Amino acid sequence: MAPSGDGWLIISDRPVAVAMPDTLAVGVFVAEFTLPLPDTATLLCDMATQEGGERGFSLFYQPEVGLMLRNRQGARLVRHLVPGRLPDSPGTARLTLGFDTLADTWQMRLEVVEGPAMPARTARGADPLPLCPGDIGLLSAEPHRQRRHPAVLWFGLAQGTVPPVRVAWIGLRSPVQTPRGPVAAGRLQPGDLVMTEDDGPQPLLSLRRMALPACGSFAPVLLRAPFLPSQHDLLVSSDQRVLMRGPEVEYLFGEDEVLICAAALIDGRTALDEQRRMIAPSVALLFERPQILNVDSCGLLAALPEDQPPRRCLLDYEAQMLMTQLGRGAARRRA
Repeated sequence: MAPSGDGWLIISDRPVAVAMPDTLAVGVFVAEFTLPLPDTATLLCDMATQEGGERGFSLFYQPEVGLMLRNRQGARLVRHLVPGRLPDSPGTARLTLGFDTLADTWQMRLEVVEGPAMPARTARGADPLPLCPGDIGLLSAEPHRQRRHPAVLWFGLAQGTVPPVRVAWIGLRSPVQTPRGPVAAGRLQPGDLVMTEDDGPQPLLSLRRMALPACGSFAPVLLRAPFLPSQHDLLVSSDQRVLMRGPEVEYLFGEDEVLICAAALIDGRTALDEQRRMIAPSVALLFERPQILNVDSCGLLAALPEDQPPRRCLLDYEAQMLMTQLGRGAARRRA
């Protein structure tokens, strides 16, 4: 299996790519977990660490100490610690460890991405150890998977000292309109003509096939039919931009059409927070320039995060205004 197009070497509960380096000198490890945690919790722990083997990787939490990540390579054991107690209210937290053994530096960041307000905490240091992708991959295999704390939502490992850039995606079965009729997004190929809102049929430049966690900050959104123009429910990423039009849009923003983040549509009816699967196979469709696609009669933006969209993208408070005007009080979450 080749590495996924999402940029991650390892994603929990996803098959591990065959071409994997023995060690990673420069990389980033990310883990998300639910709050609150018990007073003492072993979030991740492999057998080598528990039995005193030569290699090991573990993540622990103790309120009086903080969140500690331990990496063992032979005789060396390195500890990375972010001190402090975590909030006792429900929410989602993210731990990010970036390490660069070539530059002899590491940085670990702890933040709450959904739930109680907590300033991000950061710890830095020198003399890090490389991580072994094989060890991280084993944490999803038995018996290690059974030892994973139920609070852990997902974890991943990637090259580079920052996580891969997220790209908005749609589900593989999403029917994308083409000159020959609707085609499942997962069956499209580079060069295929796809119908666009502004430029008619346009050749598909590239596809990014991905398999990302379907939980935590990666939890997808299910756009419901018939509350949106689509004939079927559509699975999209939470940061997928959806085209909205109608008198409410014109009244509030003085424009015929605007783009709204899928996460802003979550209200228990128009769109649902979808977390019924471990991994969400998906695809990002890319063109020469940003395009709005007809996906089962629903307009969805195909673009990279740094692209200038062809319509105004609503800010969070504007999206809330629109949902209120539509009579759909959104039970929103962060994208």
